[in-house]
Amino acid sequence: MDQYQTLSLLNLAMIHNGIFTFAVFFILWVAFRMAVQVRGDLGTMMAKVLTTLFGLMIVMFGLQVFAGRAYSMATAAKSLSVIKASGQALSVQAESYLAGPYGTVPAELQFSLFSQPTGLILWALITIIFLGVIWLPVKKQLN
Repeated sequence: MDQYQTLSLLNLAMIHNGIFTFAVFFILWVAFRMAVQVRGDLGTMMAKVLTTLFGLMIVMFGLQVFAGRAYSMATAAKSLSVIKASGQALSVQAESYLAGPYGTVPAELQFSLFSQPTGLILWALITIIFLGVIWLPVKKQLN
């Protein structure tokens, strides 16, 4: 595979990932709307449990989408570094990708849900907020 194919496949992977990211955040918005509906005394225990399971599945899917993006970027960096090591000259775009923040070449490619600490923190915060909306008691407002 040459560098043009590598960068083209990375571009396709990023488009694919962008569509899935949009879908995840749209479904997350729907889950938060559901959480508000079952908040406090408004929802039954069954509705709260099902909404919680739905939200946790969305968080898992979000972790997979973020991990897929990191894996695609690492795969592209590895492929470009192999092409460069074989003696071929890389284009300006390929060189700049390898010199950038996502151009770190991993020793071994491995798909991991926990490869990006910032993404992990984001999804942990989303999970805590989501569970808080559903399960924390609602304070009564004084009139």
